[in-house]
Amino acid sequence: MKKLTQKQLEYFKKKLLSEKQRVLEKMDDLQQSNLKQSISDSAGEISRYSYHLGDVASLSYGREFSMGLAERQQKYLEQIDDALQRIEDGTYGICKVTGEPIPIERLEEVPVAKYSVKGKEILERRKKQGI
Repeated sequence: MKKLTQKQLEYFKKKLLSEKQRVLEKMDDLQQSNLKQSISDSAGEISRYSYHLGDVASLSYGREFSMGLAERQQKYLEQIDDALQRIEDGTYGICKVTGEPIPIERLEEVPVAKYSVKGKEILERRKKQGI
């Protein structure tokens, strides 16, 4: 298996940038809906109706779920930026554990991948052994 060509690197850079755009738009939508929810809550719409305790819990869960989602999106954005940086550094597509090229099929599936499957397994074993 050989290193990625310039053409392949360009392809993954475009793929990562469009994925970043998609995530940013999704986060923006999420923030907009959270903002609308907060505004309606503070406007007292909840107090206008006698909400069942389950409804209030459901609203609260919805907000916590959105916050968890936003947190995951933020982490994913960081992974995308990290992958873009590796493209710039010339280390993209190379496993950080084994130093071997990551198969193109894996990068196609997980463009932010830092590890080959073998490298990931090594990491998992180390984690289990507490290394």
